[in-house]
Amino acid sequence: MMLTHKGWFGVCPVYIGGLDSPAPLIHQRHWLFLPLFILSEHIFAAIIYLKSWQDPEWEPSWPLRVTGTIEPRKAP
Repeated sequence: MMLTHKGWFGVCPVYIGGLDSPAPLIHQRHWLFLPLFILSEHIFAAIIYLKSWQDPEWEPSWPLRVTGTIEPRKAP
């Protein structure tokens, strides 16, 4: 799957692929952002767990903000 868009997952800047699929590919923009990615994942997993425990009818979703497309690289 190709990474075609950029955006944010919580507090981590990410690249996104397969926006039309039910499970898009999400990858941090740089390896230094991995701790932010893991932090965002744990924070939102805890929020989803607590909210679904409080309201079993609630439909969970992950926060993902798409900010634009990735410009293709031009050959030299």
